[in-house]
Amino acid sequence: MAKKRLDVSTPQGRRDALLLHGVTPAQLAGISTDELEAIYGLALEDLSASRFDDAIDRLAFLVQQNPWERRYQVAFAHGLQSVGQWEAAGRFYAEALLTDGTDALCAFRAGECLGAMGEKDAAREAFETAVKLSWIEPGQPAVREAALRRLDRLVREGA
Repeated sequence: MAKKRLDVSTPQGRRDALLLHGVTPAQLAGISTDELEAIYGLALEDLSASRFDDAIDRLAFLVQQNPWERRYQVAFAHGLQSVGQWEAAGRFYAEALLTDGTDALCAFRAGECLGAMGEKDAAREAFETAVKLSWIEPGQPAVREAALRRLDRLVREGA
């Protein structure tokens, strides 16, 4: 049986392609995976060099063009967190957790954002989750230790 081609020549066709067939905006726009990866590489360089505004601009573009690529979401969240946009960063860490519910570092970073916003109980839950997830193979002992330190600090602060 021949595979039916998607008709993206109409707004309804593009909507259906995006929502029903997993087509990304990048695919609709003709942006290749190699081009997206080149932009991702530049964004990571920007993050490493503390050029957060440039990194955030590039990563926002990547998240818009391929919202299913969790690496883009995690890096975008990291950029947002680096400039103190705690709530937005926390949302993108949460979205990344939806696509991989075993990522202890995402849970830890979400906890950092929640703590920065004064949401101590929610931060505690996120750090506890990070500790639990850190035991999943291959294990993330550095995340576990950092989460335990943050939990200890929250207890000392009375949370």
